[in-house]
Amino acid sequence: MYVESVGVVGGGTMGGDIATVFLLAGIPTVVRDVNAVQIEKVRRHVEGRFRERVSRGRLTPQEGERRLGALRLTTGWEPFADVDLAIEAVPENMSVKRAVLSELDRVLPPLSLLASNTSALSITAMGRATNRPERVAGFHFFFPATVMRLIEIVCGEDTDRDTVLTLVRVAEEIHKLPVRVRECPGFVVNRVLMRSLSEVFRFQEATGVAPAAIDRAVVEAHAAPMGPFQLCDALGLDVALDVSQTLEHSYGERFHLGALITDRVKAKHLGQKTGAGFYDGATPDPDPTDVDRARELVRLQQLAAFTEAARLVDDEIASPHDIDLALRAGAGLPLGPLAWADAEGLDQVMAELEALRSRYGDRFAVPASLERLVHSGSLGRTAGRGYHVYRNVYGRTGL
Repeated sequence: MYVESVGVVGGGTMGGDIATVFLLAGIPTVVRDVNAVQIEKVRRHVEGRFRERVSRGRLTPQEGERRLGALRLTTGWEPFADVDLAIEAVPENMSVKRAVLSELDRVLPPLSLLASNTSALSITAMGRATNRPERVAGFHFFFPATVMRLIEIVCGEDTDRDTVLTLVRVAEEIHKLPVRVRECPGFVVNRVLMRSLSEVFRFQEATGVAPAAIDRAVVEAHAAPMGPFQLCDALGLDVALDVSQTLEHSYGERFHLGALITDRVKAKHLGQKTGAGFYDGATPDPDPTDVDRARELVRLQQLAAFTEAARLVDDEIASPHDIDLALRAGAGLPLGPLAWADAEGLDQVMAELEALRSRYGDRFAVPASLERLVHSGSLGRTAGRGYHVYRNVYGRTGL
């Protein structure tokens, strides 16, 4: 089917940004929130996004006005009666999401698609709150949705092929990069990032090294475009904690974040949206000695991210290519964790993990796929084969 109109439920920052993305692509969009004050905030937010593009010369004032004119705002359900695709962007609470999808199922045309912007919850459980579970999928944008290119298209147990193919085409029409993944808690990007983040919080708690020093060490090592504590402040500490708790419940203590973030969430210090989180304004200059101490964490982070990416391969959630692509596009990593391990040498990575398991326990257990590759002689880039296949082209080695 072709998607000619879109509905977004949820008037927060993410809902406003999702609407902006569709409007910029010339697709009429309706946004619903139960709160009229929040609806007015959505209007101002979307108009602000358009003004930014006009001021940068990326849109003419006339074109910006024309596309923005396709925005409708509502506190009711009536405008959804002619929507082809509805996306919920409400808080990460399964009962709330199921209630929203059930109501959308009631008001949407029979052939319309339903999608969730959830970052971790079960698409299957949401779909079964409707009478069209085969037409329900995950359509997961990344923050900020107007900038980040990745969309994870998540297949629940009931999602049919036509739904997935339609959403892939929609993602391409709005100039995003779609990656198809099979449902699991956290999907690809958040599952890998939260595993890595767990090591950050463990290290900070054990050493007392300041967050600013850890952020500086990670960025200076080019391990990520943004430090982990800056990232949490940008995403919202409550969001990060909710996702980590979902993953810890599903996979165990390797996703535990600890008291450092929990205490701040309890105090309502949620990051940039409340003006206080790990930082209360400008990032302080870290102690150089602390930065040096934090450098050992970078390797732990990289190994933790790799082990979780390899477990995704083991669980057949997505292909190695799509896993690395998702983490580059959705998390800004300079190299996907599987390609990183290939470059390091899989036998070397396996030896490091065995040592870390002896020290820290099963959270650094060697993934089955890594053992299989090493024992078969597929040792990574230098051997021409690892998680990826490398070929010599004009004397150079590359994918």
